[in-house]
Amino acid sequence: MTKDSQPLDMYAEPKKIADIRDCYFYHTIDVPGYGTVNGNWDLRRGLNEYLGNVDFLGKRVLDVGTANGVLCFEMERQGAEIVAFDLSRDEKWDMVPFARWKEYEAISEDRKRIIDRLNNAYWFCHERLNSKAKVVYGNVYAIPVEIGPVDVAVYGSILLHIRDPFLALQSGARLTRETIIITEVHRGLTQKTSGPFMQFLPDPDTVEPKDTWWDLRPEVIVRMIGVLGFEDAKVTYHTQLYDGKENQLYTVVGRRTIGFLD
Repeated sequence: MTKDSQPLDMYAEPKKIADIRDCYFYHTIDVPGYGTVNGNWDLRRGLNEYLGNVDFLGKRVLDVGTANGVLCFEMERQGAEIVAFDLSRDEKWDMVPFARWKEYEAISEDRKRIIDRLNNAYWFCHERLNSKAKVVYGNVYAIPVEIGPVDVAVYGSILLHIRDPFLALQSGARLTRETIIITEVHRGLTQKTSGPFMQFLPDPDTVEPKDTWWDLRPEVIVRMIGVLGFEDAKVTYHTQLYDGKENQLYTVVGRRTIGFLD
């Protein structure tokens, strides 16, 4: 590759965010100089369980869907080198396009404002935690191969919110040498099924939910990552706080057994 054909730097320029009112926090986080900043989810008491009790020391990690960075900064604290990935404001939020939802286009445009405020929250914490994490913005279905190989990829409760969870997994798994971690809400449905199961949640009668597509059972996640070469998988269960109430989640940790081409 000649000097003139070098690709543009894909890493985002760090932003200086002085006013916390310009931020949206999806996850509760402790920020030096500010104390506890509350968000919808409070994972602080169960971060290790959420991340599958994986050892991150010395690992290069891709944090997919970093939001305001609570997983990113925790893994970095544990000794990881982080590339955080999140939705670009130039991409559309994966909302359900109900034909009866007249405000769909207007709300889609308003989601850009939420993306901006969520990204601001990340940079607000990044500076105050003296983080060295790098950030790439884009589309989860096309995570740039230029990021290069990572040891671990983390998907923290994002697959239920996107139209094509398998493609999103494939996009990050192709960069991942060793381990993939997927955490999702466990909806508590205990009936046995004949095989891996996922339920399509959007209901045209109620026009809900608008931001959630799937009930993904652990078995279907295990099957998906097995297809992608992570055949050694373990499922664990834990509870986390959402708006002050306990919710059950599960985490799948998959170890690569075949298929990585560096």
